[in-house]
Amino acid sequence: METTISVVQKLADGRFHSGSDLGRSLGISRAAVWKSIQKIKQEWRLSVHAVPGKGYRLADPLQLLDSEIILAQLAENSHSRLDNLKIVWSTDSTNRLALELVPLRTGHVVAVLAEHQSAGRGRRGRRWESPFGHNLYLSLAGQFGMDLSNLPGLSLVVALAVLRTLHRCDAQGIGLKWPNDVLWENRKLCGVLLEMQGESAGPWQVVMGIGLNLVMEEHAGKKIDRPWVDLRTVLGHDPARNWLAGKLLDELIGMVEEFQQQGLDPFLSEWRSHDVTRNQPVVLQFAEGSVRGIARGIDRQGALLLETDGVVRAYHAGEVSLRYG
Repeated sequence: METTISVVQKLADGRFHSGSDLGRSLGISRAAVWKSIQKIKQEWRLSVHAVPGKGYRLADPLQLLDSEIILAQLAENSHSRLDNLKIVWSTDSTNRLALELVPLRTGHVVAVLAEHQSAGRGRRGRRWESPFGHNLYLSLAGQFGMDLSNLPGLSLVVALAVLRTLHRCDAQGIGLKWPNDVLWENRKLCGVLLEMQGESAGPWQVVMGIGLNLVMEEHAGKKIDRPWVDLRTVLGHDPARNWLAGKLLDELIGMVEEFQQQGLDPFLSEWRSHDVTRNQPVVLQFAEGSVRGIARGIDRQGALLLETDGVVRAYHAGEVSLRYG
């Protein structure tokens, strides 16, 4: 692993590096360089160009995660609440790792960022494609003493934090789809997964996982079975990865604190203004079947309001999937 990391750091500039130069500068054999290149391609799914006489280079340069740049984007209040920012090269799931590190003090949080996830998870047990070094895989975890019935609204707040961050970098046309998808032209740009553990009486350890596509190569997304998009397509240029990670973390910490104090009420109007399914025909899919109706927005607890045969009912997220009808 250490050798492969060193090779990636050398190749991150997007320029050609010969196998002999890589081996000499890293103190390894050319065979070890070749093995690392194979791991980069096969396990981390990066495109590597190999040209005789020139060597190796990445198809796209990498902006490797940098804690100093990320932390520099945080406001003073966010700094005071963040007990730890952990950046890892590869993990199975940032959510799992963050839950292991939850601070015992209510009101304090820990954040985990990874260059790569080997088993990233989405809602309803789906796999979240997590190629190395291009996207954001961020989990924020903390201890909540609040009533568990209020927690479903938190996933909506997390999605709204992503939207606010994207607006900061001038992304236009961003929409929200209940409960927590962030879309652009009906293609998924970002997903959110909330997980929790604890006793029925609380407190609860809650982790908020975010997967945000920044620069997703076509081959890396070929297993995704729904329309997707990356932020480079939205903006027309490569986003500033570390700046964006810091701004997103800052928004998250501040908005989660506000949610803990005031619930969903302060966010309802903003969410509703970006709700792409409101007053649209939709299908709610459950494990045991589905129901069609007209989406009528969300209630004060973050439940979807669905009108069927003139009757409006509230549905909470859980194992429910929303599709256009």
